[in-house]
Amino acid sequence: MYLAKEEVLTNIGNMYKKPFHLTESVGNNAFSYEKRTNKTLYVPAAIDGIFSDIKRGMEVVFEDFDEKDILRSCTGLQNFVRMTYFPPWEGGIEGGSEIPMIVFDNHNHALYFWYEAREQGIIGRKNTLVHIDEHSDLWENGNSLTPSPSPSEERGVNNVPLLLQKEKGLGDEANIDLEQIFHFTNYECNVGNYIQPAIREGIIGKVLCIEDTVGMERYSSYTGEDHESIILNLDLDFFAPELDYIPFEDKKRIILHFARQAKLITVATSPFFIDQERAIEMLGRVFGFPQS
Repeated sequence: MYLAKEEVLTNIGNMYKKPFHLTESVGNNAFSYEKRTNKTLYVPAAIDGIFSDIKRGMEVVFEDFDEKDILRSCTGLQNFVRMTYFPPWEGGIEGGSEIPMIVFDNHNHALYFWYEAREQGIIGRKNTLVHIDEHSDLWENGNSLTPSPSPSEERGVNNVPLLLQKEKGLGDEANIDLEQIFHFTNYECNVGNYIQPAIREGIIGKVLCIEDTVGMERYSSYTGEDHESIILNLDLDFFAPELDYIPFEDKKRIILHFARQAKLITVATSPFFIDQERAIEMLGRVFGFPQS
């Protein structure tokens, strides 16, 4: 057994319950830190919601120089949104199958939400990550992610008293300090290097990279084996203008092919790589969310 979502967020804490700022040369704020006048990036809070709650924010969440050496100050989302996706192949209504989906702006935040989902028992270890993204995000990261329980035996795993641990059946896979994961995600990772630490720690066992038509063709008929746990990790920059040579319906087809098999869907709106209004529109069109 695992902690339910409400218990995770109440007993362990919703690490994204309040927005905050990165002010030092860490995480995404390290990009061109010395060259930038603005040395602060905003990180939104996460809320429970629905598609209509995904809105463009007004705060700068990513800033760097582009290939023309022009500084781009990119606003992201008003809030990150935890939501439930009701697949159309199940009638698209509550009561059918449902898939947890989390939408955020910069892609490194996916790392935290994978561990949050693992804490809830949605996924386990050695998951297959289907990474649909214009970029691989597989840069090496010299920082090590080694989740561990509280050093105090009295507090037990994840600050749950030892007595409650036995009642809840917490085992090794629940042995995660989400506060540590949160810190690592925001201060020791960036948008390009958050996957390698997850592979080394073991929450990710295999990565299928789909960056263009080559990957689409390679994995178009991929079907997970029995008991294979799939995370669909979608970056909406897959719909950036430079990839418009790939028909929308072909992109939609490959995304939904893996959404059908996924236990968890994480979605990045990637403000440095795609206009946020376009990103939100594409998300709605792919998954059939009602457009306003």
